[in-house]
Amino acid sequence: MLRKMSSKWLGMFVLALCVIWSIPAAVYAESGKDSGGLEKYVTIGGKQVRTILYGDMNASKETFADDGKQTLVMLPALAVPSPNIYFKPLAQALQDRFHVIVVEPLGYGLSDQTAKERTVENINEEIYEVLEQLDVEKCVLLTHSISGIYGLNFVETYPEKVDGFIAIDNTVYDAGLAEALKMEQQYILQGAEEFDALRNTFPSLHDFQNAIASNPDEYGAALPKIAGYTYTEQDREEYLEAYSRSSNETVRNEISLMEQASNTIIDKKFPSDLSVLMMISSDNVDAMPVWETAHYKQLNFEGGNHEIHIVEGGHYIWYTNLTEIIQKINSWQESLTQNSENNFVPELAVAA
Repeated sequence: MLRKMSSKWLGMFVLALCVIWSIPAAVYAESGKDSGGLEKYVTIGGKQVRTILYGDMNASKETFADDGKQTLVMLPALAVPSPNIYFKPLAQALQDRFHVIVVEPLGYGLSDQTAKERTVENINEEIYEVLEQLDVEKCVLLTHSISGIYGLNFVETYPEKVDGFIAIDNTVYDAGLAEALKMEQQYILQGAEEFDALRNTFPSLHDFQNAIASNPDEYGAALPKIAGYTYTEQDREEYLEAYSRSSNETVRNEISLMEQASNTIIDKKFPSDLSVLMMISSDNVDAMPVWETAHYKQLNFEGGNHEIHIVEGGHYIWYTNLTEIIQKINSWQESLTQNSENNFVPELAVAA
């Protein structure tokens, strides 16, 4: 029975990984403002990490305006070719409420690769350094899939940096999922190795990029056709470049350490005093009910700071149900603001 359920579970995740960019979906429409995002590179250990900032900028257009908004930091799923393009509809929909930072970790998007082991500790150290260099004192972390593992550990290691957490179908550990996740790891790694082998049949990366650009569908590199949202030509060019560089040695190393990463969250819960919004895929819950129970085990409802919702859709929920995702995030953020105001104690004037 477990083997049968695991195969169904595995198929959903591998399919989601392979065809994410070709799934048509209805999403939140773009606002009328220019929302291309501000690209900023941060040097970590001699390597360049690309970040993209969405929101109101200051007069110099070099960073966010000082308007009191919370900073929302988005961390991607495993092996996503372009975190910026992947998160862009979500980032644009939230930029009026937050200062949004999309992080493209080393090996992802247009960031550099690295030979440094992709352990949870190393990845989180790099995320911390990115926040430090961007002068982010505190933030809300938004994680998807495997970055939920990194995020939960980040909260434990750097609690002073996080004042809220949004988990979108984050990866969890449960003995009932172990077999399926192990199989998933093997299939993803095999796919990454085959993609790298294909890339190596071309004389140069430039030749490979030209081949992809001439026929994106043949290489699985077409941008998604999303109702209510239109990617720009610049987006297409960025995605094709990132796609051609994906499944690189850095990412393959991260995939190989997936099981090790999962083991770091065995029996681990979010702090009861941290505000947590968790949204999980109805498709995944239907395929394997333990997906729901494993998420509940990460939360503590006694303090009133944790909430969980099952949202209609697949693993990349915001592609099919962005409106509901945005509504839940906005409602959660409003409650955070209200609680903060209710708990505020003004300083008493002291007579001279």
